[in-house]
Amino acid sequence: MSTSSSAAADDRVAGFFDELARRGDEPLLRKVSGRVRFDLADGPGAESRLLVIDEGKLALASDASQADCTVRGDLPVFAELVAGRMNFMAAVLRGALACDGDLELMWAVQRIFPAPPRGWDPTAGTRSA
Repeated sequence: MSTSSSAAADDRVAGFFDELARRGDEPLLRKVSGRVRFDLADGPGAESRLLVIDEGKLALASDASQADCTVRGDLPVFAELVAGRMNFMAAVLRGALACDGDLELMWAVQRIFPAPPRGWDPTAGTRSA
């Protein structure tokens, strides 16, 4: 991935997590509590984001050491997730994301990722005319 596309992916993912923190409350997670660490790999480096969920109240924590569930993947994968062009569970099943810990929490947290953009066709680039 080029430096400019890596920076754009990083900006999209950072914006997504910032929006979660600003939102504060997620009705889809109202019965969920736990700590989910997202490990975002970008080449040789990695960055972690810790999302704390307390009965639907969302916050980002600065200490990403302790988590009930850890989701690991490359930054471009997370960029596709936050754009709605990739499904969280499909990414897990394909091995693009790896998850450890509380799998029930992983199932719940997939709800925070957006749905595909209107009119988006994931197979458009793979079909022949």
